[in-house]
Amino acid sequence: MITQPLDLSCNTVLRSLEVKGSLIAESSKHARTIRDLLSTITSPAFSEVVVVFYELDVRWPPRGLNEVLREMYKIKRFRVAFCLETQEELRAQGLHRLTMDTGAAAAGGAYEFLPSPPSVFSRRGTRYGRL
Repeated sequence: MITQPLDLSCNTVLRSLEVKGSLIAESSKHARTIRDLLSTITSPAFSEVVVVFYELDVRWPPRGLNEVLREMYKIKRFRVAFCLETQEELRAQGLHRLTMDTGAAAAGGAYEFLPSPPSVFSRRGTRYGRL
C-alpha cells in the first residue's frame, strides 16, 4: 500500500484547521504530522488553528500544547482558538475552567508568540469523541 502525504495546497479557501488538543500534545508523531500538514497550506484565507478539547482534556490539560503551537506558528502565522466540545449539562463548568486556565497561561507568557491570546468558545458535543 502506497500512502500519499497529506497536502492542503489545492484548497484555496481554507480558513481554519481544527485539531484535537490531546493528540498534538501527547504524541510527537501526531504533532509532526500536523506541522507537516500546516506547511502545505497555501490558502490566503487561512488564519486560525482551532484546538478542540473534550471534557477530560479540560480536567487534565495536555502538556506541551503551547510548545507545539509555538513550533506550528514558526511554520505559518495564525490565531488560536480553544473549543470545548461537551454535552450541554457539563458546558458551563468546563468552559469556565478552560477560560480561566487559558487566561492564566496567557498572563504567564505561554502564548506571547501569538498576536493575541487564544480565544475560548464551546459547542455542543456528542457522547462519542471524533478522531
